[in-house]
Amino acid sequence: MRPLVLLWGCLVLPGYGVLVGPKEISGFEGDTLSLQCTYGEELKKHKKYWCREGGLLISRCSGTIYAEEDGQERTAGRVSVWDSPEELTLTVTLRNLTLQDAGKYWCGVSRLGFDWSFLVSLRVLPGNTCLSFPGWGTGDAEGGGSVGGGA
Repeated sequence: MRPLVLLWGCLVLPGYGVLVGPKEISGFEGDTLSLQCTYGEELKKHKKYWCREGGLLISRCSGTIYAEEDGQERTAGRVSVWDSPEELTLTVTLRNLTLQDAGKYWCGVSRLGFDWSFLVSLRVLPGNTCLSFPGWGTGDAEGGGSVGGGA
């Protein structure tokens, strides 16, 4: 039984740890978020991409954005990707977040056969509002006095 488990591990986990990054990111509506997918030296010349989780069989991605091979930033709508082979990173920037952006995304590297990729969950929280306390710190709070309770 043990050899079967070891064989299963070899089949399921090839390249494990070759592509890594955050499992979850979050931000407020209207924010800009950036994340980095770091890859191993052996993936330096392969095409990198970012996409939203889609179907299961035919295509697991929708809205795929491939990084430019010349190292230039590529932008599609509010999303930019940039591959830096010198730093072994793919940087993804999501601008002006909306609640509809929340979901699961793939950071991936195209390879002959199966791609190497990992799933990132994006959480978008409503409103990018700072807490506001009328009169706080201005000396005109109800009842007079100053913040900090000074006499």
